[in-house]
Amino acid sequence: MKKIYSLLSIATLSVTLFAGQTSAQITLTAVDMPKPGDKFVNGYDTLVSSVLTLSPGAHGAGVTWNFGSLPLSYTDTNAILSVASTAYAASFPTATAADSVYGTPGENYLIDSTNFFSIAGAVQSVQGNMTTAVFKPAFLQLNFPATYGNISGGTSMAHVAPFAIHFPPFDSAKAIIIVQYADTIDSWGTLTTPQYGGSKYKTLRQKHYELDIDSVFLHNTSGWQYVGPVSSTSKLFQYRWYANGIGDLVGLMTMDTTNTKVTSFEWYQGYPDGINEVSQQHNTVVYPSPCTSQITFHYNQQNAANIFIYDVTGRQLARAEMKNNVTVLNTSAYSAGMYFYNITDNSGHVLDNGKFTVAQ
Repeated sequence: MKKIYSLLSIATLSVTLFAGQTSAQITLTAVDMPKPGDKFVNGYDTLVSSVLTLSPGAHGAGVTWNFGSLPLSYTDTNAILSVASTAYAASFPTATAADSVYGTPGENYLIDSTNFFSIAGAVQSVQGNMTTAVFKPAFLQLNFPATYGNISGGTSMAHVAPFAIHFPPFDSAKAIIIVQYADTIDSWGTLTTPQYGGSKYKTLRQKHYELDIDSVFLHNTSGWQYVGPVSSTSKLFQYRWYANGIGDLVGLMTMDTTNTKVTSFEWYQGYPDGINEVSQQHNTVVYPSPCTSQITFHYNQQNAANIFIYDVTGRQLARAEMKNNVTVLNTSAYSAGMYFYNITDNSGHVLDNGKFTVAQ
């Protein structure tokens, strides 16, 4: 998973295929949002050579967007869990579901009500510690019924409880996350994705803007010290395509911080087949991610023997032995981008897998 404030935007949720439908705009309701028990695969194109040729396209009524020829860089798999089945259910009493990415520790907690769909908060690993962020008010994604022209926005705040760090002379850290956002359903029309070589969806498109501010506090023997928000302020621009069915996003285009260039496009790729259920247990803690020169993998169970690292094309970059279920890798020679890992036992069976980011 990404850092808390970025990951809290709804990035990957399931949809039902509506091939070839091109007329009349749709309306979204709570029925179209994710429900516990849903599982789905999402495809990603992050290749610079292809995403830089993309644009969000036109806005308005009856628009056609065709991204059917994009290459597949990698996939990940999500499971929508019941809140009661998660370890941090007590922190999210209003949540109705939890969004979990296979092979990644933590969950996003969702609220699906008759009138709106929101993010209640998230749990994720920070420097090997599981941290909780609860939004007050919840981070709104859609008001229902959602139709062309709907406008929404607001401000949400979350407090990240203190957690231990190894950064002498400081021994712990905490944070306040503020998210300011503005959303407009600016279009309706037909979206073609690379799924099955070209699948058509009847969609509403939402234009999303988000400003995230992290205020960080560090603790030592003198007490808590305010570090400040400047280095942890970021902007997020996205275009989100929603379809009717048993989930919501069928396409997601992420822009750069100037909202002029596309950095990635992801889409609903299908229902998982033969997913390694071990990955759903989130048994590996990976930190820091993003990393620069070094990254640590700590497998929380027994029998981990080796770890394999791959780039987005599937090319194996490294193999390392895990000692006492821990490996530290030097990433200083890696280019900035997304990478993947498999952890295996002595027989070569995959115990866990996931991804991490290098930022140089």
